[in-house]
Amino acid sequence: MYSIASPTQARSKKALERFLNVAAELLAGNRFEDTGISQIAQQAESSVGTFYRLLGDKDVLLYAVHERFVAQGRGAIDALVAELGRSDLPLDQQIEQFIRGVIELFEGHEGLLRALIRRSSADLQFRQRFHQLNAYIGQTFCRIALARANQLGHPHPEQAADLAAHLLLASMNYFTMVGTLGVTPREVIPGELSRLVCHYLEVAQD
Repeated sequence: MYSIASPTQARSKKALERFLNVAAELLAGNRFEDTGISQIAQQAESSVGTFYRLLGDKDVLLYAVHERFVAQGRGAIDALVAELGRSDLPLDQQIEQFIRGVIELFEGHEGLLRALIRRSSADLQFRQRFHQLNAYIGQTFCRIALARANQLGHPHPEQAADLAAHLLLASMNYFTMVGTLGVTPREVIPGELSRLVCHYLEVAQD
């Protein structure tokens, strides 16, 4: 089990944040494994001694990057849901905005996400964290859809919402790993995924 103690001093907190930022950049560029601790410390404008004091080794640093990524993902999802909750958008538009928001959440971080996904294939703890984030996204989608269950024409709305969430996650994970969904232009993917889901759920049109 990897774990780090949260620094109490502002200077140490800033140093830790710099280490995490450097590690995320190295992961995104597929250079993490080949970069030594002294180089990481130099790029983070810190020292090897500070690295060992705050983290101990590269595995802990890798885990900390992953932990921060998951925490930031959950926070962004919560903010997106809160924003949707304040809107008067019809359900089909709420679904599209949710899908668009999740996709935008990972834009610019595809390299980092791909590196973390590859690591999770060989690391149970990483894999469990990704499952937790995916489950959180899926459960959030279900809450949005089922909040207006009376607008769903599918005979089994809860079952349909759960399956739709899994289909969305599979599509978005594939999109993140590959960078495209066949010949479908990138900019229309949120709208097309929303169309697919809303037709399946038989969302009532206003």
